[in-house]
Amino acid sequence: MKIIHITGHSNSGKTTFIHKLLDRMCAEYPDKIGVIKHMGHHCFELAPGKDTTTHFEHNAYAVAGIDSSKTVIAVHSDDFKTILDGFCDAGLQFTIIEGFKDLGFSKVVMGELDAEKCILQNPTVDDVIDSLDRFDDYYTMQGVVKELKSQVNLDNAGAVLSFNGIVRKCTGSEMTEYLEFNDGEYIDGLLAEIEEKARKVPGIIGVKFYHTKGRIYAGGDLTYFAIIAAHRQEAFAAMADAIDELKARLHDVGKELAA
Repeated sequence: MKIIHITGHSNSGKTTFIHKLLDRMCAEYPDKIGVIKHMGHHCFELAPGKDTTTHFEHNAYAVAGIDSSKTVIAVHSDDFKTILDGFCDAGLQFTIIEGFKDLGFSKVVMGELDAEKCILQNPTVDDVIDSLDRFDDYYTMQGVVKELKSQVNLDNAGAVLSFNGIVRKCTGSEMTEYLEFNDGEYIDGLLAEIEEKARKVPGIIGVKFYHTKGRIYAGGDLTYFAIIAAHRQEAFAAMADAIDELKARLHDVGKELAA
């Protein structure tokens, strides 16, 4: 899932620009685009007295109201990552973020805001669409599986195998606080090479691998690997080879331990 992060001062034209971007992109990617907006101090009011509201008031963690054309969901959480993970799990290809200027994603800046990781400032819609590959990827394990399943023909598939590698804290007497992986270009190139090898294994139908970048603390998600195969034995073998190669060529030589 690509993250298109659009930020700027209040009244800088963010919302209007997003509407224009949606008008263009939704035609090409129907049902594959989500938007998360920072409400700031503006509290979203649930309709008083409605059943969905009273369920929410009685502490249901999540409440959904479904009518003939839409679903409205209220969740007892203001955690940004929880919502972003949900979008990715749902199989969206793009999430547009409005506001949240302190997030670490590559940004489109509207107006004169001085923001880190700005890749476009006051662009046209065409500028953004032409630069989609410059925006950050964001995945969950389920998101990787859903994207892969949407990209291949499943007629001959008999197995979907997923692997979620995490940072191990304790290895014998050795303690790992975090691992650091900052060479994104090398990581992406290495994963593409390993993916290509896996695709050539007889019986493999589809492959998608993702590796988190930056600093990942103990217990954090490190890798999401998904393989679709005709039979489980082929998927197991290809997955084991891919994990072993990544470990040998990246994790064993590139990890940074902090006791």
